[in-house]
Amino acid sequence: MNKISISTFIFLGFCLNICLIIFLPDGSNTVNLVIRLTGVAGLIWLIYFYYQVLDLQIEDNQKIDNSFHEFFDVSQNAKTQFLDLIELAFRIIKDINIEFEIGVYFIDPDSKDYILKDSTSKDFSSKLIKDSSLLAKILHSNELNTIYQKDNSNEWDELFGNGSWRGSECAMVQPLLFNGNNTGFIVVKSEHFSDINARDQLFIKHISEIISLSIKDLDILEKTLNQGKDQSQIFDLLTQINLSHSESEILNKFRNIIHYFFNYDCLTISSLDSSGKKANVKLVDGIKKNLPKSNEYNINGTINGLPYTRKMLINDSSSKFNLFRFSSSEKVTSSDINFIGAPLYIDEKLWGAIMIENFSRQVFSENDEKLLLLIVRAMETSMQWHMEYQNMYENAIKDGLTGLLNHKTFVDRAGEEIERARRFQHHLVFLMYDLDKFKRINDTLGHPYGDYVIETTAKIIKDNVRSIDLVARYGGEEFAVVLVNTKTEAAMTVAQRIVDNIADYNFNLEDKEVNMTISSGLSEYPNDSDKLKDLVQYADQGLYKTKENGGNGVTIYQSIVS
Repeated sequence: MNKISISTFIFLGFCLNICLIIFLPDGSNTVNLVIRLTGVAGLIWLIYFYYQVLDLQIEDNQKIDNSFHEFFDVSQNAKTQFLDLIELAFRIIKDINIEFEIGVYFIDPDSKDYILKDSTSKDFSSKLIKDSSLLAKILHSNELNTIYQKDNSNEWDELFGNGSWRGSECAMVQPLLFNGNNTGFIVVKSEHFSDINARDQLFIKHISEIISLSIKDLDILEKTLNQGKDQSQIFDLLTQINLSHSESEILNKFRNIIHYFFNYDCLTISSLDSSGKKANVKLVDGIKKNLPKSNEYNINGTINGLPYTRKMLINDSSSKFNLFRFSSSEKVTSSDINFIGAPLYIDEKLWGAIMIENFSRQVFSENDEKLLLLIVRAMETSMQWHMEYQNMYENAIKDGLTGLLNHKTFVDRAGEEIERARRFQHHLVFLMYDLDKFKRINDTLGHPYGDYVIETTAKIIKDNVRSIDLVARYGGEEFAVVLVNTKTEAAMTVAQRIVDNIADYNFNLEDKEVNMTISSGLSEYPNDSDKLKDLVQYADQGLYKTKENGGNGVTIYQSIVS
């Protein structure tokens, strides 16, 4: 209920109770007395309710105001670091697409309007008033919004009042948060909506999270700068992390930053396993004594397990714990070990932990705690980006049903393999496969059974080739294989083995059994052609020749043309 509706409710209630008290006919009967007392009680309650609501609104507004002023009251030194980060973010977004135009807005704590802080174009409006429909949309969602010029002309004009009308333009708007409140937002404009893909959106979201992370930690930044340490390295690290980096690459980057700030004898980064009772060592740096050979340890009864069991930052010495570092097979730790550690959360779920150990009497300070939490937040953000990107990448390159490469990715990868073979003068073999009489499966047993057959076939093909070979679902019940650095003679052995394994396999789902066969065709690079299109076409011709001969076999393209 908004402020206007609350005020209307109170006013109408006030009028009703006044009418009950003043305009009720005189009389001393019990009914009149009860009604008058009800009216008086109602008035008292309405007055109490009004002031309660008013106080709550004032309190909420005060909290927001304090949050905004807290952000704007940081030292100039810290603010300079932050603005440098924004400039760096602009450069990174430009690297994604040089045609993108970028602007960043921050709230004015007094007027509550949003002021353009920096931009790469003159198209951006210098100010967005607090009552604008665009701001209402941004503030309501706190998520990435995509605004299309053709669909939201009013909102578009608020943001780009002096821009020309093209109809195809669009903009991504990502809020910047400070203590859960919207402090500003970053805008990325594109001349055509087709220029923006899912990866761009994910990247913009992550860049904005870097900036939000910086805002959140300006107080820590300020204190650290006063100590003469370059806190901005953490934020620089974040901007250096490519979404396509592997998990180990990301962890190694954080190992470097932790080593810069902490004097440790051993650093351990681990992740929780599926049972929730053990942790797997992802990275260890320094003294590795008593580290389990399996890189796995119990979280209960171990120092390295404390961040998991306590689910909070740990800063203590072994003298307060009768615990082992990793396992009960080692000696109990001495009282000389000091350690600091913290859990890692991804999507609000406990994912892993950091543990820093010092085998001396050096005590970790309160500032060390704050610094570690800052690093932890940065690591959580980076790992979440990595997982999101991996999911997006997997969905983009792989077939959703089989997990094999999809058609487009296969064509791209096969082209790369041809170029590699040309450079090193290797041979390649292309195999095309198609399940025989597959339509009858969908017609008689249903599409779920058909999906099961395709999934199983994909697994059989995958299990019979090497990890360096390419395997794709080319379309429907058709599969494509590239055997790397292989000639026809050796390839025939593989191709026939796949055909035989499928023919021998007993397809069984929900007590419904079928037997399947598959047809295949084969072409070779460079003997048949040095062009991808031709090699696929020739293998296809071999496949259909096999089908003409009854299926369940392999036909070499050369045997057709010779």
